Amino acid sequence: MKVNNEQKSNIKADNHSLFRNEEKIIKNKYRFFIGMFDNQTPDFHNILNELYNADDKSILELRIMSPGGLVVECQQIVNLLENKFKENSVAYIESHASSAGAFTFIRANKRVIYWNSRIMFHNYSGGYVGKYKDMKDRFEFDEKHILNFLGYAKRFFTKKEWNELINGKDFWFDAKEMLKRGIATHIILNGKEYDRKKGLKKLKKFLKKNKEISLDDYLKSIEEKEN
Repeated sequence: MKVNNEQKSNIKADNHSLFRNEEKIIKNKYRFFIGMFDNQTPDFHNILNELYNADDKSILELRIMSPGGLVVECQQIVNLLENKFKENSVAYIESHASSAGAFTFIRANKRVIYWNSRIMFHNYSGGYVGKYKDMKDRFEFDEKHILNFLGYAKRFFTKKEWNELINGKDFWFDAKEMLKRGIATHIILNGKEYDRKKGLKKLKKFLKKNKEISLDDYLKSIEEKEN
């Protein structure tokens, strides 16, 4: 069946942009490109407003290439996913999804990566200014509230790893590890999409066939040729 796509709107904010394609016969699809989570501007609010006004059958596609940013903005997008697009969301890691980008990615219903995608999880960072008692109360509240929000990711970690993450360790995962842990549900290789189980097998063959040579190995090969 042939589908005609007509671009209907284009909203840009400082670090994000939104496109809406009207797919006749099927559904409306919104493509939301996500960068730095530091974008509390009217344009960003226009994006959220457009998405909240979408019909219930619409699909939200997130394209993430993010170093992270504000937890509160991450929460805004996660609330959108959970309450408006719970069964109709798909997220892609264009290159990397770090910090807030990682915690947003895992909330999508379908999570797609490429062979060179990478993700990073860690605990939140921040600071407080004010009277000691006020700062202490705020920290204790945030520790409970924010860690509860981040805790959705615990399912992808061992108990030991999660404790290390809470205590400050960064966890970086490549495509293979994301598939193994279930962080990603699908992978695209050579233009074809595979589910997690089949994708892991395909990825291993792909990496073996396209093995990148390290600098040390390259210099060693040069020396061997000269000798």
